[in-house]
Amino acid sequence: MKNQVEESLEILEVAAQISKDYYGLPLIIAYSGGKDSDVMLHLALKANIEFEVLYSTTTVDAPQTMKHIRHIFKRLNDMGIKTHRTKPTYKGDPINMFSLIEKKGIPPTRLVRYCCDVLKEASTPNRVTAVGVRESESRTRKGRAEFNIGKRKNSKHFNVKYVKEVFDSAKVQDPIWDCLIVANARARKEMIVNPIYHWSNSEIWTYIKENDIPYNELYDMGYSRVGCILCPMAKKSEKKRDEINFPWMKQNYIKAFDRMLKARKENGKDDGTGLWVDGRGVYRWWIEDNTIPGQLKFNDDGEIEEEP
Repeated sequence: MKNQVEESLEILEVAAQISKDYYGLPLIIAYSGGKDSDVMLHLALKANIEFEVLYSTTTVDAPQTMKHIRHIFKRLNDMGIKTHRTKPTYKGDPINMFSLIEKKGIPPTRLVRYCCDVLKEASTPNRVTAVGVRESESRTRKGRAEFNIGKRKNSKHFNVKYVKEVFDSAKVQDPIWDCLIVANARARKEMIVNPIYHWSNSEIWTYIKENDIPYNELYDMGYSRVGCILCPMAKKSEKKRDEINFPWMKQNYIKAFDRMLKARKENGKDDGTGLWVDGRGVYRWWIEDNTIPGQLKFNDDGEIEEEP
């Protein structure tokens, strides 16, 4: 545990120094209201670095999450630390999850994650941003490192030891010999930092308990992770739990799917077979992990077709 903390502090210190030297701005701590964000925030305070905190408004976070974020942001503001809340936009206009579904014309799914791109993973161009990604969370997050540059599929990963060495060398060498990550910083392109990348779930909770860190009350309601209500990436059992705890959100999705079907029809994308006569039918397909036999699926062009 001690080694994990020391490594995370070093990562944050290196990231903050890069942000100051090359970007002329404080490090950004991306905050979601979850346990990983709370640990990362506590570590940033412990590291005594200059930073700001950013929350990307998803419009479908739980009331408990929003309450926790307001509480934490007030404490930070009282300490003189700047906090920011980004509001999502789509093609220059304000947007929320439900109007986004209507505009996209298809529900968000595991394979079509436009909701994350628009609502959650807001880019922070020309900044160094620390996020609470951990390799133990999923297979897709393995194989990364503490420092990342570039977009998803083409991203490059660097460990903190290497980053520290090359940035120390960059202080005395000609920029023509810059390695990729240093050149990225000189150009002030986005850099993502993972301070708690090697932490396990049990280590996160141990650190929270040992340091008496306030956390989102959803965890005491049985949630192992917090995020968007009825997230398409969630397990079926997790979606069913959300239906019970947040019944009004189910109705909002059904209404959004009704408007989506109407928009599709107006745009010449009628659903032909008639198996989805309303938003409730779309919702049933959507909540069942999109695999109900005899119902429908979306193809790559956003057209609806029958399941084989």
